[in-house]
Amino acid sequence: MAIFTENIGKVTVGEPVTWDSDAALLYALSIGAGRPDAAEGIEYTTENSFGVRQKVFPTFPVVLGGSGGSMDHLGDFKLHQILHGGQSLVLHRQLAPQGSLTPRSYISAVYDQGKNAIIELTTDLVDPEDQLVATTVISMIIRDETGYGPRPEGAGGWTDPATEPDAVITQATSVDQALLYRLNGDRNPLHSDPVMASKVGFPRPVLHGLCTYGMAALALVRNSRLLAERGLGSINARFAAPVFPGQMLETRIWNTSDGALFQVLADGKIVLDRGVATAAVVAEGSVELKDAAVK
Repeated sequence: MAIFTENIGKVTVGEPVTWDSDAALLYALSIGAGRPDAAEGIEYTTENSFGVRQKVFPTFPVVLGGSGGSMDHLGDFKLHQILHGGQSLVLHRQLAPQGSLTPRSYISAVYDQGKNAIIELTTDLVDPEDQLVATTVISMIIRDETGYGPRPEGAGGWTDPATEPDAVITQATSVDQALLYRLNGDRNPLHSDPVMASKVGFPRPVLHGLCTYGMAALALVRNSRLLAERGLGSINARFAAPVFPGQMLETRIWNTSDGALFQVLADGKIVLDRGVATAAVVAEGSVELKDAAVK
């Protein structure tokens, strides 16, 4: 078994991915945008509130074809060897409440991490006018695969904070949150079927890692100084441990000169680690992110 390193850099173009207002609303609700106060974040959770224009929550692109489709071009390893190790997102333009984007995916890096290998799968999401709207990078852990060399220089961005957090935000997950989040497209029974969960060693179904990721982004845009002011420009984090629906999340935020560092804990255990978020860049007094020209 091996990773197909000869495919590094080769672009696979997927079918266009479309969404509508309801899909954007569902995503926002599934990461808790309507809690604890339904009026907070109403621009993400309603489309017809008086004087409020519907917006798409910035991490929505992670559910729009960011997996790169089939895994066949990655290697001949078994599916049970693959773990979702980390996720990053860079926003180049804002998404409209409805539209269409085409995913262009490629292996951007392969390297060793301990006894395992890491594949970084990058997906550029482009609109019908060929404008780049968002870039996602999935870090996949391939268990029991090695021999690909060290991690590339300059990767990461995390530094261990030397101070107490500037903000600590608690968010409750609901017992049915995984059932709601799966409607965004990830129907893996690990998140809904108690029998499947028990087969892989969990006492009950686990919450989607990308749901925790979205909830962290929600905490950041509400509570990080620059992100609250300018909006989210990018976000990157590692998945460290599973979350079970119904657990309380604690997001620790350290403000930085361009955004924030963050960690997420559940019951005192780190579940999302080495988080780095940057604010959207401001030029001449206005945020550079523009509405994507999607049709």
